[in-house]
Amino acid sequence: MKTWGFANEIRQQPIHLARAALYLARDIAYPELDVDWYLELIHGLATAVRPRLISPAFIHTNAITLAQFLFEERGYRGNAAAYGDPRNSFLNDVVERGLGIPITLSVLYADVAQRLDIPAYGVGLPGHFIVAVGHDETKLLLDPFHNGRQLTLPDCARLVQYATGYDGPFQQEWLAPTPASDILVRMLNNLRIAYLKQESWAKATAVIQNLILLQPDTPEHLRDLGLIHYENNAPHLAAHYLDAYLQRVPDAADADAIRHGVRPALDRWARGN
Repeated sequence: MKTWGFANEIRQQPIHLARAALYLARDIAYPELDVDWYLELIHGLATAVRPRLISPAFIHTNAITLAQFLFEERGYRGNAAAYGDPRNSFLNDVVERGLGIPITLSVLYADVAQRLDIPAYGVGLPGHFIVAVGHDETKLLLDPFHNGRQLTLPDCARLVQYATGYDGPFQQEWLAPTPASDILVRMLNNLRIAYLKQESWAKATAVIQNLILLQPDTPEHLRDLGLIHYENNAPHLAAHYLDAYLQRVPDAADADAIRHGVRPALDRWARGN
């Protein structure tokens, strides 16, 4: 019987984000990962802090109590010293090591919060991921990467500017809840960058194959698979994916570079085989 995996998990609606993130880790880097065990660890965090919460009507107070518990008492923190470490993007590693990047720390916080009936959700600011609690104009904004500190709108604008260089007006739509599928895409893109820098071609391939599951209509994933296979000395596979990419978008901005740069080498390989 086929093992349940990330592809099955993301077909569930609504997507259970933490569970999907754990299946993602299992598919890419940890084939023996016990998803239910890590979910129990996360549930244990909720169980530990629950007695400290007050009436559910005091949403913000409870959210701050949870932030203090996770980021001060339990020591979860942003891994600024090794931001690009792929382990920062795997939820199982974040749970065990206490280190992560904004998006995975936000996923952890939001999942624990939801188990406590705190309406928290991820917010994908350009260049920096945060958490919001509540859906009205008085929503609480928290930054899990920086010890769960509370954020004002000017704080958010500064985070965006620092991460991207953007210095225009803050866009209120940036504070909208980020769908689970988009969060998973963003996590995968972080992993794609990390593995390409490491020249870990097999894991980079697994990352992009999972991106295709979430974004089947994005032709750039075919291009990336082709270029990875080319770098990994698999020209037959490279030709297959690059041809598929050029058929999908023959007028792409990088089409000529692919035809005249990578393709001559592939053509020479083809003539010799």
